[in-house]
Amino acid sequence: MDEQRVKIKICGIRTPEEAEYLNRANVDYAGCVFYEPSKRNVTFDQAAEVLDKLDKSIVRVAVTVSPDIDLARTVADLGFDILQVHKELSKDVMVSFPLPIWYACNISDKSRMAESLGFMEELSTEERSKIQGILMDAPDFGSGKTFDWDIDDVPAFRKSRRLLKAGTQSPPTKFILAGGLNEDNVAKGIEIFNPDIVDVSSGVEGEDGKDEEKIMRFVDAVRSRRWQ
Repeated sequence: MDEQRVKIKICGIRTPEEAEYLNRANVDYAGCVFYEPSKRNVTFDQAAEVLDKLDKSIVRVAVTVSPDIDLARTVADLGFDILQVHKELSKDVMVSFPLPIWYACNISDKSRMAESLGFMEELSTEERSKIQGILMDAPDFGSGKTFDWDIDDVPAFRKSRRLLKAGTQSPPTKFILAGGLNEDNVAKGIEIFNPDIVDVSSGVEGEDGKDEEKIMRFVDAVRSRRWQ
């Protein structure tokens, strides 16, 4: 696998059939949502069925909102590889959870990108080492809308990237671009932000869950040689 290319996460997987779509598309990450208000929420049993069908090469991400340590440990026991956290990331989870964490910043204003990551400056080396990904998302996660991509105000974004790359953490913290991505705008998002990973959910959905053709078109748009 080419480690330099932008990698792809398809989020909100709910069924074994959708898992098979991801296998055929050869994506890098699959996300299951554990958040009851979301239309993409899955039970632990449903998630286990999805994981059973996913190729072993696909990294499994459990998407949560302000999880407690019991939820974090349950998803780890199910076989997830990464815990994605929106809203509150408690010290308990940060210290006690056995797997890497992706922290999601919901950006309501582009000038707050660096502010959203300011908490990382207060963490100990051990705590910071657990956060192996920062996900920049729209204000309302799962909304299918982007945050403001105005490139005239990039200093805050550049400061955010410096925070991610600061220190000697190994592996280095990854930058994940999410929020309203689709086959038509993902190339622009890659060009502007140069992410390590792009994360899509609603942009590859049809009337009833994930659409395999949309997934394939999204993957093609990301992996086009024009954007490598």
